[in-house]
Amino acid sequence: MSRPYQITKLSQMAYARFAGVMYFFTAFDLTGVVIISRITGTGTFLASAHSIAASETLYRIGILFGLIGDLSTILLAIALYAILKPVDRILALMALLFRLAESAIGGVVVVLGFADLQVYLDANRASALSANQLGVLADLMSRTSAAGTDVSVICFSIGSAIFFYLFLRSGYIPRALAFWGLLGSLLCTIAFSGSLLAPQSSDLLRGIGALPIGIAEPVVGLWLLIRGIRIAPQVARL
Repeated sequence: MSRPYQITKLSQMAYARFAGVMYFFTAFDLTGVVIISRITGTGTFLASAHSIAASETLYRIGILFGLIGDLSTILLAIALYAILKPVDRILALMALLFRLAESAIGGVVVVLGFADLQVYLDANRASALSANQLGVLADLMSRTSAAGTDVSVICFSIGSAIFFYLFLRSGYIPRALAFWGLLGSLLCTIAFSGSLLAPQSSDLLRGIGALPIGIAEPVVGLWLLIRGIRIAPQVARL
């Protein structure tokens, strides 16, 4: 076994373990969504405003969890690119760019989240705008954030599909896992694209689309963390 091959294999294995960890860090994003939705509730604008004001720090933590998820996505995408570029450099770069676009749009959604928070806080004190006007503004920002999230997830799912396709080609992980991730990513793309076309059914479409890949990602992350990847010499030398 040549020394260059040994170095490449060790490097790819290190990136694989790191990617396994980052797959779990991206769960911060979902945790943040759960925290925010629990605080906001499903009541009126003023009821949500009072609830948010009473739990402002926790609400901010929920938004920051989304930021941690976005930053983790960048690190995960870089690690997956380093693992899979020997298989097909162009496709791996394409997947990396889609995942970076996902993170960039997610960052905009985080900024909108802090702006939306300020609108809710203004409803609890004297403001130049009435409660009805603030409610309309909060609803507009919420709809904008939801659309941004849908576009971000579409970028995620396309990048994820390409990465899992390269995993399927390479045999680095069990093909059943790679195929599961590929199908789950494609379903996610279709579902969240449908959410933009039919917003009245968005919650149902998002739930259906996110479930398969939502299960596949932590499973693959656990596999990479514990088992790493299987590298054939002919692949590592490319």
